[in-house]
Amino acid sequence: MAVPEEVELGVQLLILGMLIWLVYTRDRDKGTSDEVPDYIGEFTKLAPDALLSVIEQRKTTVEEAVLEDLPLEEIKTLSRDILDKFDELEELKDALTEDNEKTRNTTLGLTRAMSAGIGERGRWGESTFEAILKMSGLVDGVNYYKELTLTKSKTNPRARPDFVIRITDGSAVAVDAKALVGPLVKMYDDAMEIGDPKNRDAAFKKIADNIYDAVKGISGREYPTCLKEHFGHQGPSFTIVFIPASHVLEMAFKNDKGHDVGSRKKVPLQEAAYLKGVLLASPTMVMALLSMIKDEWAAHQVDQKTEEIKDLAVEMYERNVLFGKRLAGIGRGLKEASKQYTDAVTTYQGKTGIRNTGRKMIEYGIKAKAGGKELPDLPDISDSDELPEVKDLPSIPSEDG
Repeated sequence: MAVPEEVELGVQLLILGMLIWLVYTRDRDKGTSDEVPDYIGEFTKLAPDALLSVIEQRKTTVEEAVLEDLPLEEIKTLSRDILDKFDELEELKDALTEDNEKTRNTTLGLTRAMSAGIGERGRWGESTFEAILKMSGLVDGVNYYKELTLTKSKTNPRARPDFVIRITDGSAVAVDAKALVGPLVKMYDDAMEIGDPKNRDAAFKKIADNIYDAVKGISGREYPTCLKEHFGHQGPSFTIVFIPASHVLEMAFKNDKGHDVGSRKKVPLQEAAYLKGVLLASPTMVMALLSMIKDEWAAHQVDQKTEEIKDLAVEMYERNVLFGKRLAGIGRGLKEASKQYTDAVTTYQGKTGIRNTGRKMIEYGIKAKAGGKELPDLPDISDSDELPEVKDLPSIPSEDG
């Protein structure tokens, strides 16, 4: 019976351990060192050979096991798979390089916008919001308007929000996309340069206070009222203020200490702004709102198509009613004409009709001037055959089947 490799290896290591122990115990008594054989020297000579033999046997065993577990065909397949993965990694590297280039260009544009003046930053906020509008599927001039002057408004006919988004019920909501972007980013950059945490938090609180001051100014423009007067429909009672720098808004919310709104004290910034008729919106919130509006427009278009189909069905029914009335009139006319024709035929060729009277006249010899002509027989309309094309027409089944 073959001895397992692990047992053989264990025995060999045990022998080595015993040799080491023997050398160690025999060498403790230095006084008798001359009488004891040189076990250390012997071990030094034998140990490397024994150890190398064990290692060599183990190496051979491992190689055989590997070759048995991985046949040549599987190794070739594995090599091909590895090469394919390298090709995929190469394509991924090219894609990442392209994405990095796009990111670099975007970052460069953002850096230029942030390092520019307040007006340039405001335009950056405006262009960012318009990009989100287009990405959401809304159409300029149909679902939204850019810088539309609300000339029909009595409150302020010169009001011109950055964007006006139409809603399916005919109303609209105004968007201010650049009022806060410019000053806020500058204040945020200045606050981030402050080393002391308390002073930095105080600077962020100042940002929150400035946001609320701007909210009160935007609320005074009365965009919801102007939009109602311009479009003739009551829309949302708030104005959306877009802040593309989400991190600025987040730090303002975090360090805000609250604001007094009417009789309420220390109202959080977001809620205080809403009570003033202003909705502070980050890009994420804007995308969610626009998605809802887009879905409403899609549902509205379906409803419009449904109404159009219903109107066409009603119109078709009314036309069928009119056609049926006219067809019934024709039928009544044909029936009356048939009756009149039958009466005329009876008058013509009945027992006392014209034809019999004429025949009697001929029998009495009055036909010299008639030239041998005879009065014709008239067909009975009720016995006349239908035309072939009429016979071939399929009949319309009745409601009873």
